[in-house]
Formats: sequence, C-alpha cells, structure tokens
Amino acid sequence: EPPPPMPPAPDPGPSPQIVESYGIRFLCGADDIERVVTEVRRRGKWAKRLRGNEVSSASVPALLLIGAPSSGQRRVARMVARALAEVEVSSGEVHGMHADDLRDSGPDGLRAALDEHAGHVLLLQGLDTLILDHPQGAAFASALYRARLEGVSDTALLGTCEPERVGELSAASPELVTDLRAVRLPDLGDPRLRHALLALLAEERRLTLDAGAWRVADRDLAMLHPIGRLTGARLVEAYLDRAATR
Repeated sequence: EPPPPMPPAPDPGPSPQIVESYGIRFLCGADDIERVVTEVRRRGKWAKRLRGNEVSSASVPALLLIGAPSSGQRRVARMVARALAEVEVSSGEVHGMHADDLRDSGPDGLRAALDEHAGHVLLLQGLDTLILDHPQGAAFASALYRARLEGVSDTALLGTCEPERVGELSAASPELVTDLRAVRLPDLGDPRLRHALLALLAEERRLTLDAGAWRVADRDLAMLHPIGRLTGARLVEAYLDRAATR
C-alpha cells in the first residue's frame, strides 16, 4: 500500500520585511518602518508650519522605540534624522545619550539635555529605566511631558523601552506614552529574523554564502546566545565578521 501522505509543513509566516529609506536598509519588526518614516516627515512639515505659535503641535516628532538592545535603534534614528532634515526641522545629526547620564542631574537636567540637543535627533537609551527605576521617575516623566506639550521642543526625542516594560511604562505615565509614537522593532531572538539580518549584513559587505555556508549559518544562528554587550544585531554582526575572517 502507498505510504500515508506527509503532514503539511508548518506555515513559517510572512517573510521578514526589509525596507530602504535614505540609503539605509532596515529589517522591520511588527511595524513598517517605511510608514513610520513617512509619518515622521509629515509631522515634521506640520511642526514647521506652526513655528512661531506656542502650541504643543509645533514640537518636532518623538518616538518610543520598543525593542531589546541592539535591535535597530540607531538605524531608525538615522532614518528619522534624515527625514526631518529633508523638511528642514532637524540638522540630520543623531546624538546619543544613556539614561544613566541623567540620573544625578534630576528632572531639570533632562530639560537641559533636551535644550542642549535642540535641532538634532536625540537617541535616549533606557528611557524606561529612567522613569520606572529611578526614585524621581515620575518627575522625569512630568518634565519630559511638559517640555514637549507645554512648550515647543526642537529636539526629536527617540526613547528606547524594553518590550516587557511597555505596559508598566504606560501605566506609570500614560500622557507621555500617548505623546510618543510607539515603534515595535524586530525580535532578533527569532531565527528567521536572524537569517534575514545576516543576509542583509552580508549583502552590505559584498559577501556571499553558498548553500553549504547557509546550512552552517542557520544552525549556528539558532544556537547563538548574547554575550555581554554582544546582543541582538551586534551578535549577528560579530558572527558574520568572524566567519568572514576565518
């Protein structure tokens, strides 16, 4: 008798989406980054039209980047910076800062940091820890909210937040989270997304992997574990660079 039919293979789901904007390629998570950049550009145009009016809508856009460390925050920041530079509300530069740099300066220091980086994109790593773990967390959230909603902020703030802390952050400061456009970044613990990221990075480096190399890479990618600061995209990038040199 003929053997029974094989069960259908599980549906792997939709292929990971890679978009390109301003010469920067990005592996999307749950959100389409190309759409996010378009929204930022439109919001930037709107803010520019309202210049001279002391209304909250005149503040440049701000985003909440939801993802684990090294899941594309810097690439998104560069894309946003160039989109805002195109509509002439930003220099096109990205300035970085970690929440730890603001812990000792208090809420007034946060306001001062926003003023210091006016006209640029400020990537604030660990916004969730600043608000949820610091004794003055509520005051930090209030200071940031007032800077954007009660005045006109020329600093495009991109704050980062771990995925598992979004609900806690929203409960602690719903007004602030409502003001920040949430952007969900890719989960690079997913082997499919690691595969797609490795292919993207290899193409950027003009490297090719044959079928045998991909079999080894996919096996390795499924077993890679973060090592210190080597996590997310940095981990995949380090794996590729080491493989290429060997």
